[in-house]
Amino acid sequence: MNKIPATIEALCYLLSKLGKADKIFLVKLMYLADKYHLMNYGRTITNDEFLAFENGPAGSRTTDILEFDPYVLGKNLFLAKSLIKKGEGHQYLPGSKCRDHEIEMLSRSDIEALDFVIAKFGKMNQWDLVDYTHTFHEWKQYEDKFKRHITRRERISTEEVLSNPKDEYFNVSEEHLQECREILTGTFD
Repeated sequence: MNKIPATIEALCYLLSKLGKADKIFLVKLMYLADKYHLMNYGRTITNDEFLAFENGPAGSRTTDILEFDPYVLGKNLFLAKSLIKKGEGHQYLPGSKCRDHEIEMLSRSDIEALDFVIAKFGKMNQWDLVDYTHTFHEWKQYEDKFKRHITRRERISTEEVLSNPKDEYFNVSEEHLQECREILTGTFD
């Protein structure tokens, strides 16, 4: 399912609340919003492909959108450029249409997840978020490869994103997590 317009809207929503943000910060917030939504509702906001990088897990299409990749964005390039503006360096700002844009592609639960990450992580800096995401199982399984410079990226399955850090931010019961896993995989009893 093509969720690129929803991902663009989600990035616009984050930027409209934050004012501006660094690329790594935005990518991490989107990953955390996807993780929250997956752990609570059994699906991600973005339907992204997740990768582990040296700086932690991230959605590959989210990164491509922020690079305004015309191949990935296709007909959504104009939407992306109107809702997301590249600032100086690695900074992003709300695009010219972001404040006036009506949210059409995001559900209430999507917005709940975005509001959650803004409330819990919005005041952190990008490197604190990198350190935090380095605690997740889906990244830690590749930590040694990154330290030894054996790899630059590894694929993370969406089911692996369901790993429960059981910390102050993410603490979902194992029963609920299993229900979300069944929704994700379509394997109900």
